[in-house]
Amino acid sequence: MPFTNILIIVAFLIGAVRAASGNSTISVEGPTIVSVVFRYDPNKVAAAVAGGLYSIASVCLFMRLSMNKAWWGLCLPIASTFMSVGFFMRIPMAMNPNSLPIFMVQQLFTLLPPAAYLAFNYILYGRFIVNCVDRRYSWIKPEKVARYFVISDITTFLIQGGGGGLEASTNVTSDKLGANILLAGLVIQTLSFAFFMILVAHAWHGIVRDGFLPRQEPWGPILWILMFSSTAYMIRCIYRVIELAQGNGGYLITHEIYFYLLDSLPLLTGICTYIIYWPTKYLETSAKPTNEMTGRY
Repeated sequence: MPFTNILIIVAFLIGAVRAASGNSTISVEGPTIVSVVFRYDPNKVAAAVAGGLYSIASVCLFMRLSMNKAWWGLCLPIASTFMSVGFFMRIPMAMNPNSLPIFMVQQLFTLLPPAAYLAFNYILYGRFIVNCVDRRYSWIKPEKVARYFVISDITTFLIQGGGGGLEASTNVTSDKLGANILLAGLVIQTLSFAFFMILVAHAWHGIVRDGFLPRQEPWGPILWILMFSSTAYMIRCIYRVIELAQGNGGYLITHEIYFYLLDSLPLLTGICTYIIYWPTKYLETSAKPTNEMTGRY
């Protein structure tokens, strides 16, 4: 299994262990965990629909991956599966608003899987540069892009996990500290991913500058799906940063509809892109096409 996939799975296991720790329930007296953090009662129907859609996406991605034996992309369907669990956990969370384990599993499994979605794009970028075009189009050695960015994301992943855990506290000071830590992790993740998008745009510009038209090349769809899915993920990153920057009583965090429209939907759109355009097809059919890339120096 690739090194990056191992790191992602280990990070998920750490999050799961953290979620299962602590007291099982908080006293029902006073504000509940859900009311303190969200200021609304989670909609169980919406959670079930979102969980169902992510489950379907997970099955489709696993099928795509197994049919093509592209085990390097295992992080994508695994993350989607975790996220579907996170949505389904919003149902018992609505019925048990003071259950700390339920709240933490829900938080961690909806906040953290997107890091693996980003990791898939990092891996795909490196494989595209190495197999389809030329290393000179990348600012960073393509073989190391995934490792650098995944390490960055796992660092922010753990920061967000720690912040999410503290945010569950009914202590006002701990809750505020957790929100600030979570915000810091998301800001760093957003900036890191923005740099990755610039990296993709730079490679795209260099390829076009050398006279190649991506829409006419067999590997062309990879650039389009990379940028399209990355843009969808960036919408979610920006939303999360603004949401947390507004504070615990901010408009976005207290209205559940934005969680689905600006978080869940963009992420689902991004991963479903790969159900339709699984990249292995373009990587294998266009690997160093007739050595033309080196012939046009």
